Amino acid sequence: MPEFLHLQTPDEARSLLLRSLPDPQPAAETIDTTLALGRVTALPVEAPHPLPAFDRSAMDGYAVHAADTFGASESLPAYLKVVGEVSMGAQPDIDLHPGEAALIHTGGMLPASADAVVMLEYTQMVGRGDLHGRPGAGTPFVPRTPAAHRCETASPAPTPEIEISRAVAEGENVLRIGEDVRQGQVVIPAGMCVRPAEVGGLMALGVTQVAVVKRPRVGLISSGDEVVQPEQTPRPGQVRDVNSYTLSALVT
Repeated sequence: MPEFLHLQTPDEARSLLLRSLPDPQPAAETIDTTLALGRVTALPVEAPHPLPAFDRSAMDGYAVHAADTFGASESLPAYLKVVGEVSMGAQPDIDLHPGEAALIHTGGMLPASADAVVMLEYTQMVGRGDLHGRPGAGTPFVPRTPAAHRCETASPAPTPEIEISRAVAEGENVLRIGEDVRQGQVVIPAGMCVRPAEVGGLMALGVTQVAVVKRPRVGLISSGDEVVQPEQTPRPGQVRDVNSYTLSALVT
């Protein structure tokens, strides 16, 4: 039988090709994470710190001691004094005592003395004014007494109060430290193609550089006496080169 009829299977041909390569281990390079989209990671990426890095609120609402809300319902609500507001992007300096609450926004850092967040939808400001001293819901507005008929000593602003119509458990509506990512956790394995989600995740962890596999250099040869360049007009018996451009697009 002629030698050219002794065909190899695709697996045999692939194995022969790989054995002929000089170095099966691809070289790596470190690049900015912003340039890593579509690249392949050369090494596993570990989280340098937990995410979130602090206990934070998952909802808009009030930071509370969960025990202060136990048994609360629409028919028998709980009442807490509002002693302040947690500023976004800052460590809270509020120390909540039993019977107290603090206004908090989604993503805000939970005060160390709080252990739960009541959603805003299950609360209502009542009775004694809001955080800025204005009348609360259901509180009639009373005109100020003229100066000639009132004591000149200013009375302290009333402490606002909220009504809570739903109890919360300890840890409810709170994202704990490391709940999304633990410190040292492998967030991206080696050999993974970096997608937009990975770029964002690395930035959230402060990983601004990442080791990726160097792009391979690929040579393409399209053989055949009948093959001409696409800009040429083929003569009878000739065809334009298709394979070079198709394969080039595939390996880009």
